[in-house]
Amino acid sequence: MLSGLNRRFFGRSRLLEEPAAALRMALISTPWWLFFEALNVRLRNWEYHGLPAPLWIRWPGYALAFATVLPAILETADMIENALSRSKESADAGFPVGVQRWATALGLACLILPMLWPRLFFPLIWGFVFLLIEPLLAREAPERSWLRAVFSGRPRRMKALLLSGLACGLAWELFNYWAGAKWVYTVPWPKGPKLFEMPWLGYVGFAPFALECESFFNWFELRWENAGQGTRLCVVLMLGAMSVGAFWAIDSFMVRSLVPI
Repeated sequence: MLSGLNRRFFGRSRLLEEPAAALRMALISTPWWLFFEALNVRLRNWEYHGLPAPLWIRWPGYALAFATVLPAILETADMIENALSRSKESADAGFPVGVQRWATALGLACLILPMLWPRLFFPLIWGFVFLLIEPLLAREAPERSWLRAVFSGRPRRMKALLLSGLACGLAWELFNYWAGAKWVYTVPWPKGPKLFEMPWLGYVGFAPFALECESFFNWFELRWENAGQGTRLCVVLMLGAMSVGAFWAIDSFMVRSLVPI
């Protein structure tokens, strides 16, 4: 639907016009989200209820559901950015020296602190990826970097991503609330009030998550374009093995009830 709306009203859609890139986006989206599922083994921030009991349904269901994460976030961001495209923005002004060093230190802190003290620092997990990756993109591929654009006085892409994260988060929580197979949050704080299954304050996390999605996918595309066939095959096999391991971790640590088919 989003692809059709983008094509109809703004003349282009990455999912319709770049099918190979769109397929890669969907395929890499599954291990991308499974990375956070693996982190949740330690964080214990959500669990699953009412999933289908047969493994041959449940595991493909994981893959298919998680394959929509990156396309939803980025296509929605494209739509919002297109709607904001009439605003004028300045030319590239470069990237300040020292930003990468500080961003890397902060990103590592946002990863390590939740792993050490998950009940206190778990919200930080939704910001560490773009802090580690985005400064690299700003220097290596400035045309792919929303952070480089922000430092050049062109915040439109960042604004579109933040709004996209909030919009997709609200839609996901709405659909989840009425679903038979669903996730339930077990975060230590805040306890309420809630909108659907999510505490109100928790929706804030969807905004930086959208920034992470953009950073990760652009970084992956840059590395994929520069990789040889052997390297690509190794990446595919490695991600496949990691995904199977993550499926097992979800079943072992996060699934609380199964429903026979």
